Amino acid sequence: MAEIAVPVALFLADKVIMFLDKKFGRSSINNNNPCDDVGRARSCLERMRAYLSDHSSAELSAYDGGSQQFQARVKEIRNIAYEIEDVLDEFLLHVPHQFHNDVSQKLHDAVKFFTVQKASREFSDRIQNIDKKLNFVFTLDKIPQFPGRDQESRPSSSTTRHGDSTVTHHNQFLEEEEMVGFEKPKEKLISQLMKGDPRFPNISLVGPGGSGKTTLLKNVFKSKKVQRFFECHAWIDVPRDLCARKLDELLLNMLSKFDPKGRRKESVNHEDLVRALKGKKFVVVLDNVWSKQDLERIVNVLPNDLPGTGSKIVITTRYSEVASSHANSSYIHNMSKVLSWEQAWNLFCRKAFHKSEGKCPTQILDCAEKIVKKCEGLPLAISAVGTLLATKRPTPLDWKKLHESLGSNVPIITQILEPSYKDLPSHLKTCFLYFGMFPEDYSISRERLIRLWVAEGFVMQSRSRKLMEEVAGGYLNDLIGRNLVHVSSREVDGRVRSCRVLNLVREFIIEKAENFITVSLAANCRGTAPGEKIRHLSVHDVRKGNNFSSGTDLSCTRTMLLSGQGSYDSELERLLKTFKFLKVLDLQGINLDNFPDSVFGLTLLRYISLRHTDIKEVPKSIKKLGFLETSDLKHTKVTNLPKQIYKLRNLHHLLVYRYDVTNYVTFEAARSVELSAGNISSLSSIQKLSLISVKNNRKIITALRELKGLRKLGLTDLQKEDGRKLCCSLHEMEQLSTLDVRSTSEEDFLDLDHGEFRPDFLQRLYLKGRLERLPMWISKLHSVVKIGLKWSKLQANENPLEALQALPELMELDLVQYHTVRQIGLHHPAQNSEGSFNNIIPDIA
Repeated sequence: MAEIAVPVALFLADKVIMFLDKKFGRSSINNNNPCDDVGRARSCLERMRAYLSDHSSAELSAYDGGSQQFQARVKEIRNIAYEIEDVLDEFLLHVPHQFHNDVSQKLHDAVKFFTVQKASREFSDRIQNIDKKLNFVFTLDKIPQFPGRDQESRPSSSTTRHGDSTVTHHNQFLEEEEMVGFEKPKEKLISQLMKGDPRFPNISLVGPGGSGKTTLLKNVFKSKKVQRFFECHAWIDVPRDLCARKLDELLLNMLSKFDPKGRRKESVNHEDLVRALKGKKFVVVLDNVWSKQDLERIVNVLPNDLPGTGSKIVITTRYSEVASSHANSSYIHNMSKVLSWEQAWNLFCRKAFHKSEGKCPTQILDCAEKIVKKCEGLPLAISAVGTLLATKRPTPLDWKKLHESLGSNVPIITQILEPSYKDLPSHLKTCFLYFGMFPEDYSISRERLIRLWVAEGFVMQSRSRKLMEEVAGGYLNDLIGRNLVHVSSREVDGRVRSCRVLNLVREFIIEKAENFITVSLAANCRGTAPGEKIRHLSVHDVRKGNNFSSGTDLSCTRTMLLSGQGSYDSELERLLKTFKFLKVLDLQGINLDNFPDSVFGLTLLRYISLRHTDIKEVPKSIKKLGFLETSDLKHTKVTNLPKQIYKLRNLHHLLVYRYDVTNYVTFEAARSVELSAGNISSLSSIQKLSLISVKNNRKIITALRELKGLRKLGLTDLQKEDGRKLCCSLHEMEQLSTLDVRSTSEEDFLDLDHGEFRPDFLQRLYLKGRLERLPMWISKLHSVVKIGLKWSKLQANENPLEALQALPELMELDLVQYHTVRQIGLHHPAQNSEGSFNNIIPDIA
């Protein structure tokens, strides 16, 4: 886990340097400049990252991760990276982080001066000791790392490696007669190979490891009709690290298969393959392509007159990006669509109970169904598990044990996932492993996941002006494109709404994560070796009375995700006092009545979620959380926020509304929160602010213009006379993508028809309240995908659909009492006209 610990610590070092530079500038504290010491720590981390990069070559991966000596070195580096992270956070604890006015700031800093002076001196000493420790570790590296292993003992390029010959390992589990669920894809693939449009000679099969893409293609490739149809055939396994030497070997292998009787050559070029294939109809399969660059290097050597000969190039890949770069969308076979329950059960029974003609004994039926469910329709996993269980006694106890540790008992699962994991850059490995924090079968919302990643420090700062949340969204899309993360649901515009990892993938993550994450099921912890400190803790389904922190070192814990049905108030207070460096506290959905006072001792906290709890108020002590970035209080009973909230200058997301779900389609369904009077412009980093009542604080409408970086804004209790002031404020929010405004009651008017507002990037618009007419600027919403008009009660001479149907990207229209007449006319443009509600999903009440 050193390759994960080092980047996270580097990110923290950069943030600390920025914070100290803003706080102290280049001034010294007791002849020490903290920024210089942090820079020294950063230099240590850069040296560690360079070391890991230099030693993560293909040679080391060929040894299954390297020698024991190297593994011990990696563990030492990981521990040093964690120590640097601890030292940085320890120093931050003693640096004044709250913001005051000029006079009180100077007084506050003066009081804290001696504390900071002492902390700075200790910080400098510890960094020097860490530097010496790292030098010692690198000195040890001069000792030969692989004693007793000479060049002859190393695996040659032709030796089978993890991930490069998945066909050899995997096909033993799926025989031709057991291609359950592949009948239609097989038929379509054969048709495209033999009868497909000659203009599209390329075919892609894409899906996660174990989805059966290689098995299906191998079955088709070896079929007699395909073999007879093409004059020349070549099946090529593409290595993950396609260096120049391996590319030459791959092309030599390809030429030998196209021309078995030809003279052997030392190298192959484009002309050699053109001569061998001139005028011939050939098919080449490139199995397990890892990148577009590798694909281009291979394809560019092949003849380029494929359409004229009817030849085909077929690839399998785990990456959607690679598949779409190779083939037309009609010739891409998405293998991520898993087997149905009936197909999965049929395949499993054939493998596990072949001696009893595929019939499952009644005494293990319940366990068998649970095992098949856990495989989630992945053909290779089902077949491998079935093959393993065929050797086990059909007793409930034996099968129950295997179900509880399925991933570790079936090595093929690791063989499937290991290559994809190794191919991830370090920042994506961190984000991928984080999915292990969530329970089995759990789908997490995209927004929550992204906010957690950012708060954890997993997201690297972009050189462009992208927000960290936007960068994190790119990470998630990358993991989805690599078929490691599955989309559970999407928004109407196709954006990911929620996602998860498959159960067997989660098992792999738990085994791989070492002490990076710790998952606790009630009193049972997994993921941390004895004596190691917990850094990211997730506790699932803890009941009242479970002393899950007893005997556990939580002094270095950065994350606490807690879920369960017990009553937590008193026990939680005790638990929170054991944390020192906690940055993420997610208590979503637990039984909690009061805001825990111990939270305010968590100085470094960046993220707190009390969503779906019963807390009723936020104490004034919230101002102590100066590093807080996310405060998620949605669906709580909080009705008012104290003015101390304005002290949180790093706050990005303030989410505080709830719904009365029993009366969803009523005007009062959404309950907003009042903000006390104060300087809202101090929340200069805020991106999401919703839903805020302006009923007793109308000055806030004008003050909002200072929040230029807002992406989402939700306001309630607006009156007609507030319209122009609101539009003037909205004019300053150039990045606003979601706007939700509501009048005081369903009979009060909203007046937003003012030209000051320019909705260039608005994607979602919700107007709740009476309208005399639609605002003129609605016709300029060229990016909007969703509009809600509720209780608009437009008069008979106003037809909103005429303006709305011209919006090119509009996909969802939610209308509730939007008109005073029962029916209104809708103009239907000609078929070749633009703007005809072609994409729309209407919801009209």
